[in-house]
Amino acid sequence: MNLAMRKIILDVDTGSDDAVAIMTAILSRELELLGVTTVHGNLPLPYTTDNTLRVMDFMKSQIPVYKGCPYPLAQDLTPGRRVNGDEVKHDTVIDGKVVAVHERELPLPPAVSGVQEEHAVPWLWRTLKYAEEKITLIPVGAMTNIATVLRMDPAVAEHIDEIICMGGGINVHNRSYRSETNFYNDPEAAKIMLNCGVKVTVVTLDATHSSWFGYEEVDELRRIGTKEAEFAAQMLYHRIYAANLIGARAEKKSALHDVLAVCAAIDPSVLTDVRHESCDVDIGGHIADGALMVSSRYRYSRPENPTYIAYQADRDKLFDMLCRYLARGEKITGEGKTLGGEN
Repeated sequence: MNLAMRKIILDVDTGSDDAVAIMTAILSRELELLGVTTVHGNLPLPYTTDNTLRVMDFMKSQIPVYKGCPYPLAQDLTPGRRVNGDEVKHDTVIDGKVVAVHERELPLPPAVSGVQEEHAVPWLWRTLKYAEEKITLIPVGAMTNIATVLRMDPAVAEHIDEIICMGGGINVHNRSYRSETNFYNDPEAAKIMLNCGVKVTVVTLDATHSSWFGYEEVDELRRIGTKEAEFAAQMLYHRIYAANLIGARAEKKSALHDVLAVCAAIDPSVLTDVRHESCDVDIGGHIADGALMVSSRYRYSRPENPTYIAYQADRDKLFDMLCRYLARGEKITGEGKTLGGEN
């Protein structure tokens, strides 16, 4: 094992971009993926867990998967709270088919492997508490698992090197008028994470949307010629196609949000505008529920809360990194049939 490898744990709510992020982490030679924990978010927990296992089997990976929390810490305790300000209320059905950016089942063979018997939260606690080297956490779904561990035993934060989370938005939002999906899905958890005293790098929607890709990149991924690149191409194609079809976006582009967080763990310079700023999360349950609030004014700066907000990313560098890692995968031979998708 390369001693220079950065030890990480991925916390996922596996839909389309999570799947590509998992593949990127596995194929990277700079990261040692200790385990993958699943959480509610893009989809209910049974689907995010099953999709994660499908990806792990597709990659022929023996890295353990731990099933985590199915619900947010407190949000569901207030009847109607999720309705307040939520723009995404119903499935979009076109020609009798539900169209969504995150399909309930990824177009991969059903999983053969299973989750570990231990729940994600005690595994995270034990892994952190007894870690000989500090570990980087990369949550790219709701932060429920990580927040629960931090509430159980705040001292485990001493064993966390950094938290690189995909979540929040300053000027870009996708779940309500002021919030991003991961923060919206458990505002209290996001608040706990940001205030745990560990360095937190927040990879916002502003950063991911500054580095999004279109159909040209779909074609470039397919030309790589590995099964992993082909699957990533289909995930990107589906994200663009579905978002356009349901009217969520006019541009024929989509961000692979979670991939940026993984690549930032490998090479932080892929984030080009990162600011040390004080921030908080709205947990009021109204129109701004889950909103990331940022203040850059010095008198509001809190040195004990070392949060770094990423506003922009290097799109070309991100795509180059993604292509290099996916090229390390399994070469497609023969006809190289596609794995699913719209074309």
